[in-house]
Amino acid sequence: MNKVLFVAPTKYNYPINEDLKSKFIILSEICKPFIFAFSNKKKTTTVGNTKFIFHKKLKNRLLNYLKIIYLFVFSVPKTVKQHHIDIVCLQDPVTSYFAIKSLKLRNSNVKIVLESHGDFIETIALEKKLLIPAIYKKLFKFFSSYSIKNADQIRSISSFTEEQVKAYGYKGNFVRFPAWINLDKFLVAKSVRDTNDYFKIILVGSVTDRKNPKLVVRAINKIDSEISLEIIGPTPNKMYLNELEESISKSQHKEHILITPFIPIDELIQKYSNANLFILPSKSEGLGRVVIEAQATACPVLISSNTGAVDLIIDYETGYIFENDNLEDLKDKIKNIIDNQQHSVQVGLNGKSFVAQNHTIENFKFGYKKLFDLVS
Repeated sequence: MNKVLFVAPTKYNYPINEDLKSKFIILSEICKPFIFAFSNKKKTTTVGNTKFIFHKKLKNRLLNYLKIIYLFVFSVPKTVKQHHIDIVCLQDPVTSYFAIKSLKLRNSNVKIVLESHGDFIETIALEKKLLIPAIYKKLFKFFSSYSIKNADQIRSISSFTEEQVKAYGYKGNFVRFPAWINLDKFLVAKSVRDTNDYFKIILVGSVTDRKNPKLVVRAINKIDSEISLEIIGPTPNKMYLNELEESISKSQHKEHILITPFIPIDELIQKYSNANLFILPSKSEGLGRVVIEAQATACPVLISSNTGAVDLIIDYETGYIFENDNLEDLKDKIKNIIDNQQHSVQVGLNGKSFVAQNHTIENFKFGYKKLFDLVS
């Protein structure tokens, strides 16, 4: 059984929650996992067959990024050697550069698997306020190009992420499967949608330019139906949040628009189950796990084109698609769904059937088994 080191700049909460434990229990059936990531505290612990090596994430973004570089250059190769790792699985093409470069300079014979979960060039500029975004993009393109050219195998989560990787000259095969998601609670959720009250719309995602919630606020302002909107997610960009709140204050639906920074998973499932429509209006999106969650509760979904989420949707059958960042098209699609709610309910049921068949835990496990078999 291969020893696999999963390396990511991702932050996990400690103590480790049950969902994360479940993920690596499943992966333990096909490999011996080691997790090199970040948390709220420095900690090394073992859960079942999985060893977690957590480094404390710093609050200052620049200092944390420098820490990532240092750890990926020095600590990742040390961990590979110490634990006799067979495969290193790296989460994104940008930060992976430092670990791959360091491993190559040390002539390590470990196999490199590179994962692409989203737009690794534009995302940071759409999520954060940057002083000189062009410099960031130039550096990210350089780092990503090296990582992609030196990977033994690439895992994608959607056709969108594959096309971006191909743009860097990659001509190999992809192993494509979505990120971990356990749909058990979502699939058994009781649907309690009311078609006689306010038309309930929810949006789940960070309040940033990339997720584009302001477009939904502007779109529903052009619709005279009784509509409520809840935007659920963190607010990392204060400038964008202020712009969104200003847009809400001018809306005819302002009394029924709510921004909710965070809710527990069970409450979120209830929100999906009560909503008449879920919208993900992202300008850029690798796939959008929240779309799968909404579909699993039979909530009709409306997503933007030219994103990975289109892999989940047959338009007007398992969901709806509007033209990316097109205000008028979004408004027209929402109005059409409101006017044809009987059809949208069936579309929601079709979406649930689709994800129940295609996004199982077994498919997730099979995806990684295929990935590791190809590089072994």
